Amino acid sequence: YNMAALLPGGGIQDEEQWLLETKQKIRDAFALFDKDKKGCVIQEEVSTIMRYLGAFPTERAMVKEILPEIQEDEPTAFVSYERFESKMLEILASHEWDPDPPDMILQAFRTLDPEKNGYIDAARMRELLVTKGTAFRDKEIDAFMSVAKDQDTSRIYYEDYVARLADELEKKN
Repeated sequence: YNMAALLPGGGIQDEEQWLLETKQKIRDAFALFDKDKKGCVIQEEVSTIMRYLGAFPTERAMVKEILPEIQEDEPTAFVSYERFESKMLEILASHEWDPDPPDMILQAFRTLDPEKNGYIDAARMRELLVTKGTAFRDKEIDAFMSVAKDQDTSRIYYEDYVARLADELEKKN
């Protein structure tokens, strides 16, 4: 596929610059999880690295599409940097798994708050994240709660959270 067609401006220099910058971001993110510096990570970390890089595939897409494409011919518990980088470049260029816009995230939170209180109880949110849709792992929920939950009230004031999330996404782009 032609990456230039997917990029703003679409020129060759823009494409080369995007490629250099994106490869460096991928390398840096991968290195955070490649503790032994062996050029591979355990496959459970792949979705975390992808989210860190701004791609948010569903668990189903990870299992059915992404992991099978980046595993070695003889599947192991590890994914090599080369295979990860190649697939990640393709995913980032296609924008297929870009994050939902803040207004859509806010709307999702509002559906969980029919009384329009402006917050969701953290214990209820944890329960929903474990029992509805694709269940989140404990460490994912803990990471979310550490950022989203008000420590004094144990509530998630979702408008504040979405505003912080939007700021973070803007900084990454």
